[in-house]
Amino acid sequence: MTSGAGRLAIVGVALAVSAVSLVAQRSAFRATTSLVSVSVSVKRGNNVVANLTAADFALTDNGVAQTVEAVSIESVPIDVTLFLDTSGSTAGKLDEMQRDVQSILQLFRSSDRFRLLTIGDTVNPAIAWVPAGTKVNASFEAVGGISLIRDALMLALVHKVEPGRRHLIVGMTDREDCGSVIPASTFLDVAGRSDAVMHLVDYSGGGGDSHYRVRSCTPRARPNGDAIITQAAERTGGELHKQSRFFRSSSIARAFKTIFDDFRQSYVLRYSPHDVSATGWHPIVVQVPKVKDATIRARQGYYAG
Repeated sequence: MTSGAGRLAIVGVALAVSAVSLVAQRSAFRATTSLVSVSVSVKRGNNVVANLTAADFALTDNGVAQTVEAVSIESVPIDVTLFLDTSGSTAGKLDEMQRDVQSILQLFRSSDRFRLLTIGDTVNPAIAWVPAGTKVNASFEAVGGISLIRDALMLALVHKVEPGRRHLIVGMTDREDCGSVIPASTFLDVAGRSDAVMHLVDYSGGGGDSHYRVRSCTPRARPNGDAIITQAAERTGGELHKQSRFFRSSSIARAFKTIFDDFRQSYVLRYSPHDVSATGWHPIVVQVPKVKDATIRARQGYYAG
């Protein structure tokens, strides 16, 4: 039988291989493509700004103004990865988590797909990819001490999306990593290469009772580990959503619905880069000049070459 440490090493190696593979794939893709896609959320206050066209957007790539050629919204089918942090810090909320997953499943359209990741000695696909409308049994247990946050989010980021679909990742976690084997630098690099949009919901639900295992783990994240995870989300065009530490019933479902509705109504901009380097990191800035006081959230950039 494989020990807990052995299983962790195995999943770490698998994730590392996937990460290297993704880096290579993305580098080749960015070097040969003539089209870049950027997911953009445009809101004024809490309201989505609707009916924008390509002419309404101003976009720069490496500081050079680009021409937005196409805009789409809302109708694109979505792959949704939900990650629930089932480490000891959230053990007191397991029953609530299981109820909320069932509520979340009701939000999808027939063309959408869903999967659920949790953590134990490894990253666990508690629910493998299923089409919307599938009846599932969402059951999971807390694990004490170990918190493979970075490994789980990395596994979500390396999902290869089929043409014509989008990928949304929502991680419900306190971001206090302990035990992940994926280096922070690799995690950030893959976030910059992934086409997914990743949101984080600050989530902690108390330690629960003593039925879950309590043990130490290595490696421990460095002191700014939670900030690195947040930085990765922002790099994809997502963000950290702060919540009170004292949750009411169905807090996960409510937080997810807010993120999902925003993502569903976000724009996808497409442009062919010109007058920019064919290699390296390309910072992207998106503006909507005619909309005053707009809050704009978009991918921070992409790698080429």
